[in-house]
Amino acid sequence: MIMKIIVLSNVYPPAEDSWQTAELLRWVMSNHANDGYLRIIDVGSGTGILALTALNEIVSKGGTAWVLAADHDYNASMNTRINLVNNGLYHYADVITMNLLDAIRTRFCLDIVVSNPPYLPGNWNEDWRIFGGSHGNDVIKQLIQQICQYKASMFILTQSSLSNWEESIDYLGRCGYKLVMIKATHYFFEDIITMVFNKV
Repeated sequence: MIMKIIVLSNVYPPAEDSWQTAELLRWVMSNHANDGYLRIIDVGSGTGILALTALNEIVSKGGTAWVLAADHDYNASMNTRINLVNNGLYHYADVITMNLLDAIRTRFCLDIVVSNPPYLPGNWNEDWRIFGGSHGNDVIKQLIQQICQYKASMFILTQSSLSNWEESIDYLGRCGYKLVMIKATHYFFEDIITMVFNKV
C-alpha cells in the first residue's frame, strides 16, 4: 500500500534513516504478523512513518495490532495523527505527546519498540530533531534504560556511526537483549546503523 504522507512545519521529514528503519521494521512485522495481538510503540514518531509501516504490514497480512505513537513534540504528534487518519489506520493506534517512554507503566507488556531517535552529536536544544546530546547518544541511553525496565520482546533502533552504536549493543546485551539483525548504510560523513534486538 502506498502511504500518503504530509509533513508539518518543524517536523522531521522521512529521510534515509527513516526508510532504513522502516525496512527492518517491515521485516520484523512480516515475521510476526501471525503472533496474535501485537503491542507496538513508535518512540519519536515524527510524521508517523514507522507507525504506518507497522500497521500497513500487519493489516495487509490479516494480523491484529495496536500502535502507540509517541513524540515529545506536540506538532509531531499532530502530524502522526493526521497521517494515520489520512491512511485509514487511526483506529488501530493512539498518539501521545510524551518524552520517550515516560508515561508508560513499567509492567506494561510491550511486544515491539521501534525508534529512530535524534543521534547526531550536538546540542539537543538547538535542534532536537537531529541532535542527541554532546556524544550523540544521550537520548538513546535514556531510551535504552527504559527499554531494559519495560522488557519489550523486540527493540528496533537506528543511530549513527558517530554516536557510539557499539555501546548500545553492549548496554542492551547486559540487560538481556541479543542483536539478531543489523543494517549499515554509508551516507556522506556517517554510517546509518539500524539494529534489531530480541529479548532472551
